[in-house]
Amino acid sequence: MRPLRHGAAFLTLGTLALAACGPAPAPKAPPSEDLAANDTGDMQPAAAPVAPAPEPPKLRLPCAEDDLVGCTNGCNDAVVEDCVTLGAMYQRGGVVRADPARAVDLFRGACTSGSARGCMKLGDLYHDGTLKDDPTEEVTLYRKACDAGANRGCLAAGKAYLEGRVVGVDPVFAATLFTRVCERGNAEACLELGRLYHHGHGVRKDPARATALFTKACQLGLDEGCLTADPKGEVAPPRQ
Repeated sequence: MRPLRHGAAFLTLGTLALAACGPAPAPKAPPSEDLAANDTGDMQPAAAPVAPAPEPPKLRLPCAEDDLVGCTNGCNDAVVEDCVTLGAMYQRGGVVRADPARAVDLFRGACTSGSARGCMKLGDLYHDGTLKDDPTEEVTLYRKACDAGANRGCLAAGKAYLEGRVVGVDPVFAATLFTRVCERGNAEACLELGRLYHHGHGVRKDPARATALFTKACQLGLDEGCLTADPKGEVAPPRQ
C-alpha cells in the first residue's frame, strides 16, 4: 500500500506544477488605427508662415504749378491733386498751350475722385460763364467742395443760397454754412454771418453777436470787418 501512496503523491505534485505554469500569455496587439487617429488630434498644427509686412508708400510731394512733366506724370499715376494743377495749366496757358476742354475734363475727374480743389475749379467755370450757365450744377459743385473741406466752397454755396440762385432764398442754410467756415477761421464767412445776425436774416437778430463776428473778421485780417465793427474807425480791434 505505501508504494501506491508515493505514486499518487508524485502525480498530484506534477498536476499542481502544470496548473501553476498555465498557458503562455498572448502577445499584446499593436494600437488600432482608430487610436492612432485619436492621438493625432492632440497634436498642434504647424504654424502658417507669416507674410512680410508691405512697405509703406513713398512720400510724394505735389507737383509745382509750372511743372508740366511732373504734373502730367503724377496725374497719370492717379495723384488727384496733380491732375487739378495740370488742369489749371491748361486753363491759363503759358507753360502749355491753353486747352479749356482738357482743363474741364481734368477738374471734373478730380472732383469725382473727391478733390475739393477740383470741385471748386469746376464750380468757378460755371460761375464765371466759361461753361454754360447752370446755377444748380454750380452750387452742387460748391457744396461738394465744402463737404470735402474747402472753406471757399462753403462760402460760395452760402452766398448762392442767400441770393436764391438754386431753389429759392434760404438764409437759414446759408447761416449754417457760414457758421461752419467762420469757426474754421475764415474772415469773410464771419463777416457774412455777422450781417445775418445784424439784420435777423435766417437767425434771430442779435446786434451784440453781430459786432462780435465783425470784430472776429477784423482780427482775422479783413479790413471790411474792422470798418463794419467800428464804422467811425475810432477803435479798431487788434488783429491776430
